[in-house]
Amino acid sequence: MYAIVDIETTGLSPVHDRIIEIAILLYEGGQVVESYSTLLNPEMRLPPGITRISGITNEMLQDAPKFYQIARRIVELTENKILVAHNARFDYSFLRQAFRALGYHFHRRLLCTLRLSRKLLPGLPTYTLPCLCGHLKIPLSNGHRAMNDARATLRLFEVLQSRGKEAIFAVPIAKEARETFLPPGIMPGQVAALPEAAGVYFFYDREGRLIYVGKSANIRKRVLGHFSDDLTSQFARKMKERIAGIGHEVTGSELIALLLESDIIKARQPAFNRDQRNTVYLYGVYSFSDKNGYVNLRLEPLQAGERALLSFVNRPEGEEFLLKLMSRYRLCQKLCHFHKTRGACFHYHLKLCQGACIGLESAELYNRRVRQALGQFDYTHPNFLIIGAGRREEERSVVGVEKGIYRGFGFFEPALAGDDIAALKSAVQFREDNQDVRRIIRRYLNRHPGERIVRY
Repeated sequence: MYAIVDIETTGLSPVHDRIIEIAILLYEGGQVVESYSTLLNPEMRLPPGITRISGITNEMLQDAPKFYQIARRIVELTENKILVAHNARFDYSFLRQAFRALGYHFHRRLLCTLRLSRKLLPGLPTYTLPCLCGHLKIPLSNGHRAMNDARATLRLFEVLQSRGKEAIFAVPIAKEARETFLPPGIMPGQVAALPEAAGVYFFYDREGRLIYVGKSANIRKRVLGHFSDDLTSQFARKMKERIAGIGHEVTGSELIALLLESDIIKARQPAFNRDQRNTVYLYGVYSFSDKNGYVNLRLEPLQAGERALLSFVNRPEGEEFLLKLMSRYRLCQKLCHFHKTRGACFHYHLKLCQGACIGLESAELYNRRVRQALGQFDYTHPNFLIIGAGRREEERSVVGVEKGIYRGFGFFEPALAGDDIAALKSAVQFREDNQDVRRIIRRYLNRHPGERIVRY
């Protein structure tokens, strides 16, 4: 038995908006055996736009029941039924969120007439319910009211059943339910073709524009995670609605997937990638030894041709970092150029500095703490290659760092290159060095201490 469901809401977000009307038609053996509909008090004011498109007013909802008062009825009506709706993931996400607020886990098998229409009626300019009803001559008056839309959805479902190939409706309901949560423009075959391997994946919109790039040790599993039925982030839902194409690139190595993702984000600026996209570094921390042998740290605007130990978006961010470093490792304010004085720095008087500023602490002891402080942010060796998995069995990957600068990555066949340093270096294809890349490599090596490193 099927439960044809339609809801009207105060907006598009299951987290922030509420259901204001619900209609359910129980359909079995080609006929409606029970119907139910009610307005609901959302306990919030209606946006004016909702009243304009639906005709539902705040006055109409004032004395309507609240969701918790009719929740049990919805459970009873839909229990052991296949829930059918147009753009089912929208209705379902609102229902799940409403039940979640009551501490109840609401789960039903789904069929989506929007997805079925795309399969069985290809080539239409749009697949909204009014458009499909117009195309199929299905009566739909006073749309955006739950019962009217539910009746139209039922009629559409009947037409699709009559037109559909037998195989479409013979597939297991569980598979059909999984497909329901895919974006409207994505077919199951596109996801099935994705590899269960490490690499980078791409989401494109209908115009072929790259809107998101991600990385994963298992591309298919991660992509399916984006299409979960339980999305609570409005940002994630907006992205999902725009996805019309999927691409991927296998890297084999998780590290190279991270590096490639970062590189593409900076080059292509995908609309839904927030991290790393618009990062512009303007300040850097530089080190030098003074005439007494003490290592000094200074925050300055980035200098062309000189590599900073660490880079920052602006001066306050860099100053905050240095202040934390000084506090944790008891570094001298004067030698970090935070306090200009001929004598002791202010921290010395607070016993937060051990006296390097006035020669009470030797350069050897002080510099040891500076190296310890910076060691977590720099490579332990200036020249090295990281050898990892390749894209296929007979291949390996290589990431190159030379003179403390990231040079890029590439792939090679061990049978041809062996451990020859020159051959391994020649396999590295140039990529830009930046603060994000250095952070990625350091973090990866810290988390994978057993990674094969070739130093030279």
